[in-house]
Amino acid sequence: MAAWRFLLDENIDPKVATYLDKEGLFAVHVRDTVGQGADDEDDVLPYAREHELIVVTSDVKDFGALSSETHTGVVLLHDDTMPAYHVASALISMVDTYPSRNAFRGREELDAWA
Repeated sequence: MAAWRFLLDENIDPKVATYLDKEGLFAVHVRDTVGQGADDEDDVLPYAREHELIVVTSDVKDFGALSSETHTGVVLLHDDTMPAYHVASALISMVDTYPSRNAFRGREELDAWA
């Protein structure tokens, strides 16, 4: 069974990773992996696929239109003003609702979980 693992895009507060880590969920930020200013298609998506990470992003325009073949999971956040602890709490609620990572359909909209 695959584990829940998240890659936080640069438009997501890095504190979300800290909150998720305290709850036992793996999360890394783009700036700590592929670097600040990384290109979505050339850097972020390949890294996420290689490490089987679900991308959490408020870049709905670019990531929302992606086909499922291009990623290992995307969680879209429309409200980019949501505080880090609310984002983390919504992700935890989402994870707790699914019976397993394998049941995740590959795309969610996080605002509904907040």
